[in-house]
Amino acid sequence: MTKTPYFVTDYLDRQVIGRIIDKYGMSAMDAIRAFITSKTHAMAENAELGLADLPADAIFDMWEAERVTGDPRNSIYIRGE
Repeated sequence: MTKTPYFVTDYLDRQVIGRIIDKYGMSAMDAIRAFITSKTHAMAENAELGLADLPADAIFDMWEAERVTGDPRNSIYIRGE
């Protein structure tokens, strides 16, 4: 697995974590933990999957889909609907 460059992952982390805090009212540490330990984050770290080309809103949607269904691939961005 080729890792996504740190500066890209860092940007996505900050954007998605901010959205989690805003929408769900989580503390910063809870939001960080929820995202960093998710399958979505693991996918974003894998450069071969190309998630770094998606906007932060798409990554956030994937995280929400994972939270609800258990699988980030249920996101509208992955399914292509």
